[in-house]
Amino acid sequence: MRKAYPLHSANTDQFQAILAVAPSKVPTRLAWRKDGLLKAAAYTGLDIQIPIQPVWSDADIHALTSKGKDLKEGFALSWLGHLNILKEATTRTTALIIEDDVDWDIGLRSQMPRIAEAVRNLTEYTVDDQEAESAFSPYGTNWDILWLGHCGDSIPFDRPPITLSDPTVPPYINSWETGVSPDPNHTRWIHWSTGPICTYAYAVTGLGAKKLLDRDDHGSETFDVWLHIRCKVGELRCVTTNPELFHHHEVAGEKDSLINGKSGDEIIKNEMTDNIWHSARCNSVASADSVVTCMGPYPNKTE
Repeated sequence: MRKAYPLHSANTDQFQAILAVAPSKVPTRLAWRKDGLLKAAAYTGLDIQIPIQPVWSDADIHALTSKGKDLKEGFALSWLGHLNILKEATTRTTALIIEDDVDWDIGLRSQMPRIAEAVRNLTEYTVDDQEAESAFSPYGTNWDILWLGHCGDSIPFDRPPITLSDPTVPPYINSWETGVSPDPNHTRWIHWSTGPICTYAYAVTGLGAKKLLDRDDHGSETFDVWLHIRCKVGELRCVTTNPELFHHHEVAGEKDSLINGKSGDEIIKNEMTDNIWHSARCNSVASADSVVTCMGPYPNKTE
């Protein structure tokens, strides 16, 4: 029987909680999102919690769609899901928030202690002698948003990034952003954010979550664009891992979205996760004896 990928140490995700944004009910055709998430988590040893979302009323949705930005119902439901999780995150020193179709590399946990050290160094975090031990975070707390899953961010070399050698970085990167991973040969950058987009996975401090909840402009943009603006204009202290550690997964067949529904004109030929070399989702169900990559545009290679 094929064994799970060995993890080098325990508890190296190092957040007080990993919280997934997932609606309580989805159409049967989209059940793969949460089912695959739980299989990937079990395969790689991540403890992911999926808080139950309320049944959102028409009034809840209208409160966001009435902001005058032409926000569609699907985007309003996404907003409500993230706000619900952010309330939970205010009770933690740090929490990692992920969307339910997200994927990551099978070697993720072995890399996270070095990511945490890099974030502490970048943000010049030092532990106050009077800081309660229970409040300590391996990532420090001199940040509001730690953007771990996105679809591109430029690296600001005028504010020197920290570079890490990371064998989980793929040899090629697909991203619409310029300036991403100028040398993708197993190099990852930890840097102050310039304007990442897509909220596949982001960590928040408890204070950062409260800052987001206390604003009065919820629904003024789609959630990821809204968070992008908060980071870009410097209203929040945001840090990016580049390339990303998490990306959204796609199953084979007609492109389908929880927010937008079926595209009708775009077909995914092979199950895939861009920018993740050895997908936790693909490897959790693979029958091969060696690990596989299902990253586009060269899916289903083995090595």
